[in-house]
Amino acid sequence: MNIGFIGFGEVGYEMSKGFNNQQNHKIYVYDPLFERKETIQRAKEAHTTLFDDPIKVAQKSLDVLFVAVPASYAVEAWETVWAHLNHKTFYVDLSTASAATKQQINTGMMEKGIRSFIDGAIMGPLKEGQHKVPTSVSGYKAEEFVHWGNDLDMNLTFVSTGVGDATNIKFIRSIFTKGLSTLLHEVMEIAELNQLEDTILESITETMDKEPFEKIMNRLITGNVLHAERRVKEMDNVIDFIKSHNQEPHMTNATRNKLIALANKNLNNQYNGEAPQDWKSVIRMINRT
Repeated sequence: MNIGFIGFGEVGYEMSKGFNNQQNHKIYVYDPLFERKETIQRAKEAHTTLFDDPIKVAQKSLDVLFVAVPASYAVEAWETVWAHLNHKTFYVDLSTASAATKQQINTGMMEKGIRSFIDGAIMGPLKEGQHKVPTSVSGYKAEEFVHWGNDLDMNLTFVSTGVGDATNIKFIRSIFTKGLSTLLHEVMEIAELNQLEDTILESITETMDKEPFEKIMNRLITGNVLHAERRVKEMDNVIDFIKSHNQEPHMTNATRNKLIALANKNLNNQYNGEAPQDWKSVIRMINRT
């Protein structure tokens, strides 16, 4: 296969290594830092051909061209090579640009008659997965691309024909994954100051391991219907506690603000003071009040 990368950071490097560890492919790459020793060494390690111009990559007879640049450069990266696109290559944007930005890029390509732009969203760790990293894809030819990727053992999931849908899944999921990681920082920092880190870890582990995650989520979301107002006051005390240790309660402040917003919805009255049966009904009611 002939594979191209515009942007040869972690994404291009790890995926190229994965592709070539499985079988030999012709991989052509470009990175703005092409002159740096580190970039040159990476290109050698991944058995790729490094170019000094993205157009040289796009001009190759490629099966797929991945753009894996910082989100703020996604539009520029595609516009640089627009004049050299064709109808046979899959064009996959793996950047973390927004759905609106990727839709803008797709519109530009459609105006040129190119209907093979694909929104790609990487959903796992690259160093472990390399080219097999779980990736959601959406776009007019996304399903066709999934079939193509299967032959290379890529781990692709078709979402829809709508560009931006894959990115939206990644962004929504990131609210949880990135939020959880920073929440754990706040929890364990204050725990360590009180020499309670092992006790807290044990307590949280026991809670989280006791039942399947969906049951935990159901209990937590439905519980806020009855207890949001009381929990606001509890968070006030927690904030004072954290501040007494000269720590900033960033995540706890956010929790308090969300609980206030939920309390203002008067969900308790909506359910006549009884606990809802499932989290989905709660979310639907919140979004419609």
